[in-house]
Amino acid sequence: MAPVIRFSAATKEFPASRGSAVRAVDTVDLDIEDGAITGVIGYSGAGKSTLVRMINALELPTSGTVTVGDRVTGTLGERELRALRGEVGMIFQQFNLFASRTVAGNVGYPLRIAGWSKEKRKQRVAELLEFVGISEKARQFPNQLSGGQKQRVGIARALATSPRILLADEATSALDPETTADVLALLRRINRELGTTIVVITHEMEVVSSICDTVVVMEQGKVIEHGPVYDVFADPREQATRRFVNSVLKDRPSAETVARLREHFSGRLVTVAVRAEPGARSALSDVLAGHDVRSTVVYGGIRELADKPFGSITFELTGSDPAIDALIRELAQHTDVEELSAA
Repeated sequence: MAPVIRFSAATKEFPASRGSAVRAVDTVDLDIEDGAITGVIGYSGAGKSTLVRMINALELPTSGTVTVGDRVTGTLGERELRALRGEVGMIFQQFNLFASRTVAGNVGYPLRIAGWSKEKRKQRVAELLEFVGISEKARQFPNQLSGGQKQRVGIARALATSPRILLADEATSALDPETTADVLALLRRINRELGTTIVVITHEMEVVSSICDTVVVMEQGKVIEHGPVYDVFADPREQATRRFVNSVLKDRPSAETVARLREHFSGRLVTVAVRAEPGARSALSDVLAGHDVRSTVVYGGIRELADKPFGSITFELTGSDPAIDALIRELAQHTDVEELSAA
């Protein structure tokens, strides 16, 4: 698909109170495909929020360009910027609803600003509340709603002007797991039924694995990895990506855990990646059974990512060193293998 959003050497700097400027986004080259759901992840201060605010031109690049559709944001006048922002909806972590307006009033607010007639606003609001599943809440106020219901109002409001692009900034981090699953299902439905391109800022693996097609990993303002979710997480190239995966999946033992394992297991400890390549799992079983080596599972974690297995298992291997060495060499022909140091 053709990109609907393109960053070309895009940089955003903010003035600092002392010394040189702070570079929040640093020379980013990135294409976001039309109709895709893209997750943007990274630790605090990585530049995620600034990157996304550059899409709706709330932040303009200091250098380089950001192109949304066929418009370069930094070249637009105020009227053109307002038109662009009307095509980009925003969902917020803390909902950002007007406490003094009803649900219907909150959803209809962008339409009122856009100059829609009262009758057309009423019809559109009814459609949107039906779509997000809270028609019966139209006359209630935000303080009468649950967190999940508030976020549905926020989503309906973001969809009011039929935006081509929807930005979600930590949209589920204030919700419980069950409500999160409901909101993610709604976002996926919006993407599938309406064809809306969605960009999600998140630190939650569940969000990425549930709905995202591609993932962008940021560190210190730079995009360090970008690609299909499974490819990036199953074979991370950068240490920041590996830290993120390990912190969520917890499939690989830390140094402290390895030390504790060695108190109970005297054999050699080997961590083996579990991946979705054809025949990989059967090859793992065959290799383990094909050597005069005893294997015991002592640690690990496996989950589904993009409907494929993903994780690793740590084994204690006992037997002669030559037999274990041969097993490790053969395993390494099929998947990633790491022998855990005794140090």
